[in-house]
Amino acid sequence: MADRVGKTAVSFELPDTQGHVHRLEDYAGRWLLMVFHRHLM
Repeated sequence: MADRVGKTAVSFELPDTQGHVHRLEDYAGRWLLMVFHRHLM
């Protein structure tokens, strides 16, 4: 995967564990750390 440092991120939205939808645009200009967990059933 090529580095994307300094590049504009693709717009997306994801629900949290409470069902609230978060959009990348909601965090514009702020630090954002996203952690993805692989959930095994």
